[in-house]
Amino acid sequence: MKVLAFPFAGGNKYSFDFLRPNLNQKIQFKVLEYAGRGERISEKPMESIDSIVDDLWQSTLNFIKDTPYIIYGHSMGALIAFLMCHQIQKKGLKKPSKLIVSGRKPFYPEKKEKIWCYPSEQFWNELISLGGIPEEIQQETSLREFFEPIIRADFKAVEEYFHGRMHTLDIPIEVLYGDEELDGEDDYLGWNKKTTNTVNFYPFKGNHFFIHNHAQVIANHFI
Repeated sequence: MKVLAFPFAGGNKYSFDFLRPNLNQKIQFKVLEYAGRGERISEKPMESIDSIVDDLWQSTLNFIKDTPYIIYGHSMGALIAFLMCHQIQKKGLKKPSKLIVSGRKPFYPEKKEKIWCYPSEQFWNELISLGGIPEEIQQETSLREFFEPIIRADFKAVEEYFHGRMHTLDIPIEVLYGDEELDGEDDYLGWNKKTTNTVNFYPFKGNHFFIHNHAQVIANHFI
């Protein structure tokens, strides 16, 4: 089995390394690298979701050949994973056995205030409140200055994405979410409208980055 994973905003190909010790040895686990970080640090970060999907399309095709596979994404990565599945389905290619999304609600209403537009201090306060920002980045000004344009570009891509396009899959979806993010019972149920196949929901204790505290359980979904 292959698993193709897409990181969260500000993430890179190492963002899911905490899962690797818990994976079945037969699983081939690959995390794609967004422009502007890691091995692609010399490239400019992309500021639109469609551009990111187009950029990663060939790498996706190269990985999903032949063997059964699963697609996974967290937060921004979940949106990209969903759209990548839509492209695969639209082109009549072999579909994944399932799509796993975590930390991502299916519908986001248009917000008057967008995080990517916040001034630096307010921007970082918002990021820290979500969790997942390492302590050394929180405390070190030079690190924040380095990562800020990367994370800001990712947030712009997500917050400027037009959700009016009603893509529907025919792929099973598993929805993983932290119970501290719930604003209402229907927050995640909208995923039922995103596929004609089955949808299963899995709540976890924790905030937006609950995944770091449940590595073994999450790894068990990749089968």
